[in-house]
Amino acid sequence: MSNKVSQLKTWHFVIAAVMFYTLTVIISEVRVKQMSLASEKTNLIELDEIKFEDNEVRFVFFHDNNSQLCRKMRFNIEQFIENEENGILFYAIDVQKNPEVFYEHNVSGIPNILVFKGDKEIQRIMGIVSYKNLKKIVQSLNEDA
Repeated sequence: MSNKVSQLKTWHFVIAAVMFYTLTVIISEVRVKQMSLASEKTNLIELDEIKFEDNEVRFVFFHDNNSQLCRKMRFNIEQFIENEENGILFYAIDVQKNPEVFYEHNVSGIPNILVFKGDKEIQRIMGIVSYKNLKKIVQSLNEDA
């Protein structure tokens, strides 16, 4: 009988890390492709700058029309607007047309939603957020207001 003990080498961990990364990328791309895209019709009001005079809660969606991820997030926002009666106002800023607003508010990537109460930013929502989670976020903000 042999008492040979297997030892893990550095290259074992490298191969495992590469396989994990590859599988993560493949699975995320498949999931993104399965999501619905926004239609050409929109309920979002396009802005060139952010200036709010009153104390209402507003959501400002930073996006790029050429980004598939942004189009998927826009779809979720559109579904929320169509299905919910909550008085929350949604706006959009195209970062390709208005890069100065993107940099002025230190937005780190897109899709990204900045939530304002009046002219003060109160929350950031980064990435793609499902309709259900968007609804929970809005409800939580309404309870805090």
